[in-house]
Amino acid sequence: MKFVYPIIPFVIFTMLPYNLLLAQAVKKEAQSPSSQKESLPKTKGNVTKNKLCPECNRVYPGDINFCSIDGKQLVDFSSEDFICPTCKEKANPGEKFCKKDGTPLVHITSPAGETTTGSPASVTPEERAKEAMAHFMEGNRLREEGKEFERALEEYKKAEMLNAEIPALQFHMGGVYWKLGNQKEALVHLDKCKKLLEAQSPEIKSDESYQKTMQDVTLYISKLEKGLNPSEKKQRVEAALAIRDEKMKKALNENRDKWNQMVLVPEGKFIMGTGEDEFIPEETPQHEVYLDAYYIDKYEVTNAQYWEFLQYIKNTGDHGKCYSGEPKGKDHTPGTPHTGWDYPYYDYPDYPVARVDWYDAYAYAAWAGKRLPTEAEWEKAARGTDGRRFPWGNVWETTRCNVGTDASLSIGSFESGISIYGCLDMIGSVSEWCNDWYHPEYYHNSPSVNPKGPEISTGLRIIKGGSLFAPYAYKMRCAVRIFGKPEDRNKSIGFRCAKDYKPDTNKVIKESGKP
Repeated sequence: MKFVYPIIPFVIFTMLPYNLLLAQAVKKEAQSPSSQKESLPKTKGNVTKNKLCPECNRVYPGDINFCSIDGKQLVDFSSEDFICPTCKEKANPGEKFCKKDGTPLVHITSPAGETTTGSPASVTPEERAKEAMAHFMEGNRLREEGKEFERALEEYKKAEMLNAEIPALQFHMGGVYWKLGNQKEALVHLDKCKKLLEAQSPEIKSDESYQKTMQDVTLYISKLEKGLNPSEKKQRVEAALAIRDEKMKKALNENRDKWNQMVLVPEGKFIMGTGEDEFIPEETPQHEVYLDAYYIDKYEVTNAQYWEFLQYIKNTGDHGKCYSGEPKGKDHTPGTPHTGWDYPYYDYPDYPVARVDWYDAYAYAAWAGKRLPTEAEWEKAARGTDGRRFPWGNVWETTRCNVGTDASLSIGSFESGISIYGCLDMIGSVSEWCNDWYHPEYYHNSPSVNPKGPEISTGLRIIKGGSLFAPYAYKMRCAVRIFGKPEDRNKSIGFRCAKDYKPDTNKVIKESGKP
């Protein structure tokens, strides 16, 4: 696989002042559990029973027999087989770092166990951090100035022995391994880099360069995976999905109530469509419509919420609430032949689920005890009663919505773009499926009370709301009518749900989203 090693501006890591990087490393070192806690006493009952790869020194659960990196048969070992390469002291069960100086432990029988890279056991966290940074910077110099990749890798390894939790270090190690033709090892370090990036503080994640950095790392991992054989790809997919499952569960536990919130849109009239001066025939004539009160989701449906729906389908096989006319054997997993469910986009719990077709959206809504909004319901929730062009008024303001390739993809990121009824991301983010069939001349004879679209199939369903990919502001208006075949899946299309308002039940929407 041809690859030109990228020089990425790691603004949030490598371009920070040296003393700031050093301070972060010292703080991390000082807070390391290995520097604060005494290890468990060695007893027969708490010896860890795992397996080890004799080639790459990686540890696996006891039920695994072969290394996923190099295919070598694993050997049995206990954590007592580990030793600190600096002070030569054996590890206690469960330890991964030396309790004296925090050095990553190595297996006694591995070649790495013979090395003594690192400082003496008596060094301070600051001294260890300085030494790690010195090796890291020297590796960068060798890589960038002299293209001496093997020597650069030696320096990076020394830095890793002292501090393995520098994201930029793991990234550059991955790039050097890739340049040297070792794609499997490159993946190992890019995976570590991604994990470290995900664990960064909210302050770092809020930096505008963070999202770009994460996208680049994800892209290179994706490229490397294409060079794996089928069994290796399968192993990585399964491992990635297991990690995703845990991430989704955690996100749902923390955010379920928030994401399930619905807002009440009261009964009454509103102005729908566009005047003839806009020169969009399918949006005319502009007309007055009366709607009964209804609830609509405050946020678009997220990846985590949709993941939970897929888990239900997977575990039960229950399609009883799906659309009766959906294709036979319908699979509601989002994606396309080129971007399946393992696509990195779906690793982010708070992104709006995308590449779902109309049947997927319908099935999710029914499973959640809701339904898809009608076109009229969606438009009223977005623009209120006065016919405004955008949720906030008649003047376009880019800062009020999620648009552009550098925009944050997390739902609800633009509070200033909230609609009069409290809905977020009605413009920008993703466009949204509605329940109605589409007809370009429907407004000419549509009912003035609770219109639900053409009664007979036109083969096309309504999509509302310009996405972040819309080419210009004119396509972002609340009145814009988009359409697609029910089976279409596109990166720019997701959905939110609606629900009938019943006056004989609670009149105040519950935070759980289940009025």
